[in-house]
Amino acid sequence: MMAAPSTAEKAEEGEGETEEGFVLPRAPLPEIIVSNVPGSWAYDTMSRRLRENILMRIYDDNDMNKPEMASAKEALDALVEELKTAGDSKLRPISEDGGPEVAEWNKVMGPFLGMSWLDTPWLYSEFYAYRRVVEAFSFFKTGVDPFMDQKMLGVTSALKSMEALAKRLLATETDVLGSATGIKLYATAALWGNRMDLSIWPVEKDGATSAGRGDVFSQVLESSSENLLADDADRVAEALVACRERGGERIDIVVDNAGFELFCDLCLADCLATGGAASRVVIQLKGHPTFVSDAMAKDMMAMIDLLADLDSSEYPSAKAVGERWKKLIADGKWELREDFFWAQPRPLWEMPARIRKDLRDESSMVFVKGDANYRRLIGDRRWPTDTPFSDVAGYFPTRLCALRTLKAELGCGMEKEGTERAARSHDDWMVNGRYGCIQLFDPATD
Repeated sequence: MMAAPSTAEKAEEGEGETEEGFVLPRAPLPEIIVSNVPGSWAYDTMSRRLRENILMRIYDDNDMNKPEMASAKEALDALVEELKTAGDSKLRPISEDGGPEVAEWNKVMGPFLGMSWLDTPWLYSEFYAYRRVVEAFSFFKTGVDPFMDQKMLGVTSALKSMEALAKRLLATETDVLGSATGIKLYATAALWGNRMDLSIWPVEKDGATSAGRGDVFSQVLESSSENLLADDADRVAEALVACRERGGERIDIVVDNAGFELFCDLCLADCLATGGAASRVVIQLKGHPTFVSDAMAKDMMAMIDLLADLDSSEYPSAKAVGERWKKLIADGKWELREDFFWAQPRPLWEMPARIRKDLRDESSMVFVKGDANYRRLIGDRRWPTDTPFSDVAGYFPTRLCALRTLKAELGCGMEKEGTERAARSHDDWMVNGRYGCIQLFDPATD
């Protein structure tokens, strides 16, 4: 196996700082995942799935025969050819394509340039592939997002699901949104998305007693927790209720995918802002297209605008939340921030000093959403799955909640009893998206 980036070379003894000033996890770093092991998810992704499923869809969704697409097609063809021989083709620097982060990208990739796609750590080669797509389409000069059609399809195809969840959001009283139960409900919705069973969640304000509503909400949460392999939801809610009791504090959400997943994230953001836990919700977004569906600010605004413009006779609740979310932005209750760091393969312990300082000094909790962000959170390394989450995430500068459904062969903070049960039920339990984690690191107590 190849050596990890420079931070790993300085981490044999566990927690500490590197020469660059990065704070490392408390536990010694295990080996990083590479893609050269046949039969692994990483191998299949880099040797087949990325080329056959992801890149071929780009050809289908973009009219590559237009004269103005000639250079993009040539560059995309070259990338496809490289991935056909991923075990032999070598990584090259990102070209000067107008991106303000090219020098930074090439510094990050420096240790791996000249290595094959499969021998390079998976986290780095996969993110690099998407940056090559950005380069191919000259995104920074043309503004062409090759994944835009797929992201908008993710919105329009989910309108019925959005209407169903929006109806429940609008029916949830403000005091419930600010309660531990409400926070857990919307954190759970953000975790599971379409996998959450909304059929047992009450819709109308029908005069039911608080106790009656509480019983149903408890049933929703119990149903949604069956496949959780780590569940710190009570601690998360307790911390956020304390934020509300102090008058509301800044909360951040590092979002992942556009479409219905982003819609669920924004329902959580609404719960935090409307319920009073958050004085402001900062929504952290990618600085350029990546991983097909990852959300940029333009994707978030396109979805909100689409919702607000819906026909009220067909989608009354989705339209109402779109209008409500526009007001939250206009009133400064929500802030959208893009950063190139969120679209890079560096582990989160290598976050730039400006981001680290901002989160440490200003944010009371950061939600990190999705599997790709989680891979960066734990460095895409082979931690024993029962390694305490705090031993891995202990470098994080403020309170952290990870919401993740498992879609990669790695993890931590999961008790053996749960993982063994999952393995007995499903051979592919680590990648099939059926299992999830709600994990909290609190610097004050962990």
